[in-house]
Amino acid sequence: LITKSLEEMDAKQIRCRSDLELFGKLQADPLVKKVNEKLAKQVDEGPSGIRRRLLATSVRLSTRMAPVISRLSAKCSEQLGLDIPLEIYVYSSPSFNAACFKPEDGRLFIMFSSSLLESFEGSELAFVMGHELGHHLYSHHEIPIGYILKGPERPPPGLALELFAWSRYAEISADRAGAHCAKDLEGVARSLFKL
Repeated sequence: LITKSLEEMDAKQIRCRSDLELFGKLQADPLVKKVNEKLAKQVDEGPSGIRRRLLATSVRLSTRMAPVISRLSAKCSEQLGLDIPLEIYVYSSPSFNAACFKPEDGRLFIMFSSSLLESFEGSELAFVMGHELGHHLYSHHEIPIGYILKGPERPPPGLALELFAWSRYAEISADRAGAHCAKDLEGVARSLFKL
């Protein structure tokens, strides 16, 4: 068996196989389809206001304000083969946290807590950035797990278990995308220990 190093692999090749398989199964589930149709209808009626909420609760980091983060996001986007405008936000929090939001108006939004940006550097930050971009790359937003689990129509127990299992596999895929961006296993390990 010949294995490729992370540097030789395409970002789509490193996706967790269980993530991909369960993702396909979940997309075909009637309740998942129903929730996605409802969300699509809301988008058709107008943007959900993600950007507006981010601007109201956090600070958008421009290239001038955060040149290192801007270069890092461009590098990670290129390594993962993404071609979508990216806006990066920071909000005040003592907890380490980051999030990627479903694209809106052709833009992708990533948000970091202030403490994470203060405490992470170099490949550690590249890992977190790549992890969040990985969620977009692998279309993880297409399974709106929060809406399904907390919606008015409770999912059957089997579906709930599959959603939780898929969520863990999706995190493995995102971690692999993060490692692909970081290209430094020690930096990845430091990030995981900090998180």
